[in-house]
Amino acid sequence: MWTTQTKLFEQGDIKPMKYMKKLMTLLAVLTLALAMAVPAFAETTTTTYTITINNGTGTYAAYQIFKGDLYNNTLSNIKWGDNVTHDGQKVLGNPADRAKALTGEAEAKAFASEVAQYLTDPAAGTGTDSITGLAAGYYLIKNTDVGTGEVFTDYILQVVENVTVQPKSGKPTLDKQIRHNETGAWGVVGDNQIGDTVEFRTITTVPNVSGYTQYEYVIYDEMSAGLTSNVKTKNDVTIKVNDTTELDKKYYTVTVDEKNANKFTVTVDVLQAIQDKKMDTGNELYTYYTGILNKNAKVYKDGKQDNKAYLEYSNNPHDNKTTNKTPEKVVYDWTFKMEINKIDGESNAPLSDAKFVLSKNGNCSLGTIGDDGTPSITTDLIDLIENNDGSYTVAPAGYTGPVVKVMTAGKITIKGLDDATEYYLYETKAPAGYNRLTDAVKFKITATYNDTGDSYTSVTAAVNDVEQSSVSVQVANNKGSTLPSTGGIGTTLFYVIGGVLMAVAAVLLVTKKRMNNK
Repeated sequence: MWTTQTKLFEQGDIKPMKYMKKLMTLLAVLTLALAMAVPAFAETTTTTYTITINNGTGTYAAYQIFKGDLYNNTLSNIKWGDNVTHDGQKVLGNPADRAKALTGEAEAKAFASEVAQYLTDPAAGTGTDSITGLAAGYYLIKNTDVGTGEVFTDYILQVVENVTVQPKSGKPTLDKQIRHNETGAWGVVGDNQIGDTVEFRTITTVPNVSGYTQYEYVIYDEMSAGLTSNVKTKNDVTIKVNDTTELDKKYYTVTVDEKNANKFTVTVDVLQAIQDKKMDTGNELYTYYTGILNKNAKVYKDGKQDNKAYLEYSNNPHDNKTTNKTPEKVVYDWTFKMEINKIDGESNAPLSDAKFVLSKNGNCSLGTIGDDGTPSITTDLIDLIENNDGSYTVAPAGYTGPVVKVMTAGKITIKGLDDATEYYLYETKAPAGYNRLTDAVKFKITATYNDTGDSYTSVTAAVNDVEQSSVSVQVANNKGSTLPSTGGIGTTLFYVIGGVLMAVAAVLLVTKKRMNNK
């Protein structure tokens, strides 16, 4: 090109000055054209937006439902979005009319559930904390997955500029507690005497149930074999909203397992209760019930009793069959034993054939005690079950088997005792040749536990208010005084006393005769 032009210049066909003028004009035109093209190019640049998700769980996907021209957070010239299927567009009808009908939250929720049936895959964008690169439009946001124990959020409709959304659905929680019978405090551990009624409760939260047409809210509870559940019907369960207002029993049902009477469920109709304004999102439900520590209770060192519970709940407003459950919570109940050792007060040699009774009354009236060690008054005495190994277990109330009130000692063990409780051991018959104790032996067991209540850190006892490290009672008997049948000081003493009495009598007789002679 440039070679040709040079030749033309040389031949004089194109005047140099004339050519330069034309060239300068062409360059000016090109410059102006480029200057005008730059703004035009900038105007066609696509602007994208970000949706930020606060306190969400799992992964979220954004589906474009409507698109159009965005100005001041308002869409005009509305069309169906890129993530609505062709079939969905036919079924749903005119997009402008459908968008215009979204006048409130209820309408938006209903439409979100409807249009969710006609979404394409993949979505316009996904993310956990944010979704980026979105074109202007109207978006439906939903969970694609959640973490363990989490819930799927309700659908969210949002017009995009740069916005922040807050998922409304949350997961409920459950806590489990037992009441300590001596302190009245609620916690993870308690201790009781066999036969005692043990109080339990669960504390569950009411989640946001917006978007749900059905909602599962079921408390599962199970007591171990050492406890006997008192729950038979809903009348045996009490629910208090925020631990103040008792919930009408029409809002919940109780079902006992057919194969295990220690397992039951409490199903609460939270949807209806919320609708009836009997509870609200964020409220706590305190569910109360009891059990009895029975004769099968494990005694410390051999184990403890437990009561465990968890909550099953709906976790997807778009699938009524999908549920999740809270972590299982467990509380523990303990009971104890005391060893009684009968010994000689001087030699500490073990003794046998003594008789004892047990009471919580330090001023227990036993009435007349028979030769066999059985008292005539037994009102304050603790009923005991005699075990095959010679030990005794506290009999629970209502026990229909054989019970005893008098224990035979030498060396015995009493099972099923409470801690922080004063017990009194009364001897009703001493071994042959020994004196019976006239005062009761008082003892009290003290237990401490770890933070979770599933283990004890120490178990000690105080005997007659003297602390000791072992959980045992040493009961000492001393031999009675005896008199020889012949000779010795005993007989001599009688002779001396008899002689003195005779001398006194003689003196008195002589004195009397002298007085009479006068």
